Amino acid sequence: MELEIWGDEGTDEPTLVRTSAELEALLLRVRGVDYPILLEVLDAASPNRVILNVGLNGDLGVLRYAGGNHRRGLYSRNRETGPLQAEIVLYYYMNSDNEFPASAQCPADAVLRACVEFMETGGELPTGVEWQQWPELAGRGAAAEL
Repeated sequence: MELEIWGDEGTDEPTLVRTSAELEALLLRVRGVDYPILLEVLDAASPNRVILNVGLNGDLGVLRYAGGNHRRGLYSRNRETGPLQAEIVLYYYMNSDNEFPASAQCPADAVLRACVEFMETGGELPTGVEWQQWPELAGRGAAAEL
């Protein structure tokens, strides 16, 4: 599956990725940015089918998957953070703030593996991380626990 990746620092155009090795190299490079960066990962052949938002911030990262049966989106879940909290973390997509539940932050290595799985399964929901819903943004009201 060829991926279109938006939000790579220094470009307003998507980066096309054709192999898992190219994807891993891009994500490792982006991981070195000194702020919480967010990428938008799309199926290049069908960009409106599913979207995987990938946030990286040093040793941590977040994921959001939307499409298919998950139109409202699912967020990665780190069980070690406890129940879903009203706390939020920000990741930046092209100078735009994007809120994630604090419980979405997982080890960056798990986020990287989930991205490769997304690519290798043709855009399916990665199974290597846990997922949670976040029906109401914490910054705009109370977050609900699953």
